[in-house]
Amino acid sequence: MRRAILFGLLSLLLILSLLYLGIPALIKLSIFLGNLRSSYLPSEQEDTIPPTAPILSPLAEATFSAEINLSGFAEPGAMVEIFVSGISQEKIVAGNDSTFSVGNLKLTEGTNEIYATATDKAGNISQPSEKIIVVLDKTPPTINILEPKNKTIFYGNQKAIEIKGEIEEGTTVTINDHLVIVGPEGKFSYPLVLSLGENKIKIVATDKAGNQTEEELTVFLE
Repeated sequence: MRRAILFGLLSLLLILSLLYLGIPALIKLSIFLGNLRSSYLPSEQEDTIPPTAPILSPLAEATFSAEINLSGFAEPGAMVEIFVSGISQEKIVAGNDSTFSVGNLKLTEGTNEIYATATDKAGNISQPSEKIIVVLDKTPPTINILEPKNKTIFYGNQKAIEIKGEIEEGTTVTINDHLVIVGPEGKFSYPLVLSLGENKIKIVATDKAGNQTEEELTVFLE
């Protein structure tokens, strides 16, 4: 009986010792093993995928203004960098709706090649956007009037005349506010019926960049 009681007390003491010391030790061991395991697990994969290239809204192929407005679309939150002829001009963050816009983008005289790239928050840079060519042209077109000469006098049976001239290709011509068809080599003609007395003829040429030249002829019908 004494031995049985002694072994019982020792067993109880061992169980209490395990409960008091073993469980905290087991928890610490579990934490240690968990940390050790996590150190060997792969970390969250880094973002190495670049954003898609920005899309630029269309622009006029020529302009007489040295500053233009540019807009487009890019990945939301991406930093959009605008280049003009290879030189960085502007940086702007695309909005949550993917849109961006830049005002007063500076051009140089002649041909300007405009494109953009997008950089996401992870630093990945997109491919360049499609390039847009814009020509800065501040030179007004030259109108060459072939017929009639200024101050020409026509007579009663000559009241139906034809105005002929030359202009650079791609230029729009109006005579007395009427649109005139310009041929492939820049030649144009326009029939006009004169009124008795003085006749003023206004000729306006507008090139692709928006530059205008205006000339006025005065002819007489007697």
